[in-house]
Amino acid sequence: MAVCSAATEEFNNLVSKASSSEKSIHHPADIKDYAYEHEDEEHSEEVQHLRSTIDKTMRMSVCNRQLCLPHRDFDRGRTTGVKGVIADARSYEEAKRNVESRGNPGASRNQVTVNSASATSLLRNEEGASDPDDDDFIKMWRQQRHMELQGMGRDIRNRRTSPSMRRFGRFDQVDAMGYLDAIEKVARETIVVVFVYDPECPVSQAITDALKPIVSDHPAIHFVRVHYVDIEFDNAGVPAILAYKEQGKLFANLTYIIDQLPDDAFVNTQALESVLKRHHILKPI
Repeated sequence: MAVCSAATEEFNNLVSKASSSEKSIHHPADIKDYAYEHEDEEHSEEVQHLRSTIDKTMRMSVCNRQLCLPHRDFDRGRTTGVKGVIADARSYEEAKRNVESRGNPGASRNQVTVNSASATSLLRNEEGASDPDDDDFIKMWRQQRHMELQGMGRDIRNRRTSPSMRRFGRFDQVDAMGYLDAIEKVARETIVVVFVYDPECPVSQAITDALKPIVSDHPAIHFVRVHYVDIEFDNAGVPAILAYKEQGKLFANLTYIIDQLPDDAFVNTQALESVLKRHHILKPI
């Protein structure tokens, strides 16, 4: 057997490594480290979960075009803006489901309804082109939805005008700010009577006693009383009665109310009532 020289053996080793099917791009000392990293990546739960999620997402069906709306509390009672559009869309979807569940669209479409063109546009975009039968359905839905919104509008108007129906029937004590609120923060139809008094004046007390029955008998009128110092009223004109209408318009200025009574009249409810009627603060019965 021929003996290989050291040079020949080294040459053969180099050729053998060069022709090897597996070639490493790493330094021999790092092979184990890279092997661990590769193994960790393959078996990492996070990586596996991410790959699974991506795969499911890529295979997800895109054919479901059902309109997804927020909870009904989001748009309850709304008629305008984005919430109004969503409310219309919800009404349309519910009407449509009712028709389909009854199984007789022809007979039921006359009972359902749309007011908002925006809602119709939203639904068309979600569902694609509608067939001709849906046009009749949408037309009838518009009519019914319009009637529903008209009813809601009447309820809102009633709530806004409710202050005009407010009943008072009490003699409220107010300060300067309360005085301004009393004459301004009421319905325009409400008459407000302000009694300006001096607690140290016996005449003021007599007028107060005479006014109390009138206050109880006329609950539609708001009676308040204020210390003359609080509103910087001239003490020479106290006791006084000031009457306001239309949220702050003074229409009766009865300074030193005693001068309005007949000379031979007593300070009582009947005499004071006559004065208030004469100045159109109270309506004649």
